[in-house]
Amino acid sequence: MAARPAGSHLTMATSWHRGGIAAPPAAQSGGGESMRMVWVTQIFYFVFLMMVFIGQQPFASRTQDELVAMAQENDGSDLFKQMLFIGFALLLTGVQIIRKHPLQYKFTFWPLAIMLVWFFISCTWGVDPFVSFKRAMQQLIVIYITFCALSLMGPQRLFDALRAALIVSLIICWVSLPLTPAAVHPPTESDKALIGAWRGFFFHKNIAGAVMALTFIVCGNAWIDRRKWYYALFAVMAFVFVIGTKSKTSLALCVGMLAISNIYRALSDNTQKRAILLLGLGFGMVGFLGLYIAYQPTIERLFADPTSFTGRVSIWRVVFDYLADHPYLGAGFGGFWQVGVNSPAHDYLNQQFQMLTAHSHDGYLEIWVTTGPLGLVMLLVSFLALPAYWFLTGSTKENQALMVPAFAIWVFVMYQNLLETSFFDKDRQVWVIFLAAVATAHATFKAKPRPQWSRRHRLPQESVNG
Repeated sequence: MAARPAGSHLTMATSWHRGGIAAPPAAQSGGGESMRMVWVTQIFYFVFLMMVFIGQQPFASRTQDELVAMAQENDGSDLFKQMLFIGFALLLTGVQIIRKHPLQYKFTFWPLAIMLVWFFISCTWGVDPFVSFKRAMQQLIVIYITFCALSLMGPQRLFDALRAALIVSLIICWVSLPLTPAAVHPPTESDKALIGAWRGFFFHKNIAGAVMALTFIVCGNAWIDRRKWYYALFAVMAFVFVIGTKSKTSLALCVGMLAISNIYRALSDNTQKRAILLLGLGFGMVGFLGLYIAYQPTIERLFADPTSFTGRVSIWRVVFDYLADHPYLGAGFGGFWQVGVNSPAHDYLNQQFQMLTAHSHDGYLEIWVTTGPLGLVMLLVSFLALPAYWFLTGSTKENQALMVPAFAIWVFVMYQNLLETSFFDKDRQVWVIFLAAVATAHATFKAKPRPQWSRRHRLPQESVNG
């Protein structure tokens, strides 16, 4: 009989190993009642999107006097809109309370929450804290609606609702062209460059161009994934409408973003190559700044003309002049442009047309001038660095129908904000679409199955005597 040597003892070694694939954190809803609640949530969110896209005054006229009045009253005091958004938030909260199925998404996007807290803090030193607070509250409600809807129905249904709202908006815009002259910018425009540009039911051709460009990207990717002919038709319709809007930024970006998103699609199983793609996109943004520095005189002559690119360089000069005098805290969230007669921007205006300017025409500068360097850093972490990580590590062949179009929207908006302002821009269409894409990407990233690591015990080989 084998005997153990005297004084010997068994020792156990441990090692880490992959123990299988972890299940996605969100359970799928089941049962008739649960599915009804999901459908109710999806309908609520679709209606919310359509209200955001169409607004309260579709096909509104834009005389010079009306533009001045709108700029002066743009302080977030629209009681109807406030009650509408609060109503949507309460409805979704009620659905969440009476739900019978597990949440499809648990909020863990804490950098965004921390950034919102900082925005509210910054309201306290604005020239009109109440106006800044109302604008920040509007952001809180819009973000809450987006993530509450996501938690109830999951990323797939959220994105389906977004795509449906974009397609319905596209159809309405096309139908409106022959039915009403207001679907085209009229000859009464103060900015002569707008005359004749298509805008559909949107307030401005640049808004129409951006939304239709995103519709082109979403429908183009849907056709690639599903091969349904109508998605190809919608994509073509959206692209033609972008051309009709004469929106230079959107037209330049939409084709490039569809191509980039399909490169990303082809790299779904290769993290290293996706990293190269993301680095290339980052260098592209840096390159834009480099070109501006290298060819500053030429670019400033082109961009400073109010009839070309809305005089952006002269508007940026207003922001930089203010930042030179106030480098640390900014003017308070939503507290730089159009805060009444005491607006900080008024002391730095260099051209008359800037009296009508409502934002900095650069999303990064807008956050910087209103919430300071800390706000800008939080923006870059929340909407640049973290989503880049999600798109780098979270894409698979199985989830690419969600991650690829979300990636395209993300890149489009990140680049668009070099020339436009859509980050935290009230309830504007591009901002709400971007929020939906970021929420979809985060939920899809979290749901990606991942290996579980566990500790395995090893017994050493026992000595045998005799």
